Amino acid sequence: MTYIMAFVIGGLICVIGQLIMDLTPTKVTTAHMLVGYVTGGAVLSALGLYQPLVDLAGAGATIPVSGFGHSLAQGAIEAARTRG
Repeated sequence: MTYIMAFVIGGLICVIGQLIMDLTPTKVTTAHMLVGYVTGGAVLSALGLYQPLVDLAGAGATIPVSGFGHSLAQGAIEAARTRG
């Protein structure tokens, strides 16, 4: 079941990005999507919404670039807790 959830969640993350690139009237490039996903992952992580997704989907949520934003935000949050 873990593999299925990873596939479904990871696929949905990618489908959202592809739909945004294909359906927007202005041309959204892969660079725009990269920045959007990293920022979105960091914001969702700061709000506490990305970790439940990681717990549910595992690598399906951490392998896409939004997982990189989540990791950056978690590192910053942990450093702020330990060092003030």
